[in-house]
Amino acid sequence: MMKRVTSIKNKLNLMIIMMITISIVSCTPQKKLIYLQEKAKAASENNVYANKSPEYRLKSNDVLYIKINSVNTESFDFFNGGSAMNNAYQFQSEMGVYLNSYNISDSGYINFPIAGNIYVKDLSLGDAQKEIQKAIEKYLKEATVVVKLANYRVSIIGDVMRPGVYYFYQDKVNIMEAIAKAGDLTVYGNRLRVMLIRKTETGDKVKMVDLTDRNLLNQEEYYILPNDIIYVEPNKASKSLGFGTFPWSIVLSTVSTLATVYALLKK
Repeated sequence: MMKRVTSIKNKLNLMIIMMITISIVSCTPQKKLIYLQEKAKAASENNVYANKSPEYRLKSNDVLYIKINSVNTESFDFFNGGSAMNNAYQFQSEMGVYLNSYNISDSGYINFPIAGNIYVKDLSLGDAQKEIQKAIEKYLKEATVVVKLANYRVSIIGDVMRPGVYYFYQDKVNIMEAIAKAGDLTVYGNRLRVMLIRKTETGDKVKMVDLTDRNLLNQEEYYILPNDIIYVEPNKASKSLGFGTFPWSIVLSTVSTLATVYALLKK
C-alpha cells in the first residue's frame, strides 16, 4: 500500500513539475514586449529626437484629389465635377474618391479638364499644387488649388489584432500609429522583427524594424509612406507552444486538484 501511495506521489510531483515548466517556457519574456527601450546610449541625451518624415514624391498610379476654389461659382462647379453638394456626396466613399480623383499615368501626367496634361510625377505635393495652379491660371483668374493624396494606404499583415488595408488622411504617419490602427501586435507578434516593404522605382525595398529599440525614432523607417506594407513576423517559440490558445484555466484547475490530492495522500 505504501509503495502504491509513493508511486502516486511521484507521478503527481512529475505532472506538477511538467505543468510549471510548460507555463514558464510558454511565456514571452516581458523585455520582448516593451516598445522603444533604451538599448544603447540615446543619440539625444535630452530625449528629443529630430527625425523628419521623408518628403513623398508622387509616382505613377498615385491618385490625386484636386479641388479648385474660385469666387466664380460656375467655374468652381465645372472644374470640381459638379455642384458643391454633389461633389461632397461623391467623396463620401473610397470608390467615390477614386472615381472622382485624378490618376497619374505611367508617363507621369494627370489629365485635367481644359488645362490638359500636367506633369506631376516625382514632384512633392506642394510642387504639384504649384504646377496645377499655373496651368489653371491660364483659364481661371484668382483661383486657388488644393491637392491631396487620395491613396495614402498602408497594408498591415501578420500577427496583429486586425490585419488589413488602412487609409490615412494626414501627410505624416509613423509606424507606431499604423500598428495602433491595426489594434497592436498579438502576443505572438515578434516586436524585434517587423518587416517594412516599400515600393521604389527600382523595385521593392525590404527593411527589418526593431520596435523595441528606441533608436528607431532616429531611423528613416520610423515614418511610413503611401503603399508601404508592414508584415509582423510570428514569435516562433511562443507560437509553437500555443501560448495564446493554451487552456490555462484547465491547467490551473488541474494543478489545484492534484495539489489537493497530494495533500490528502501525504497525511
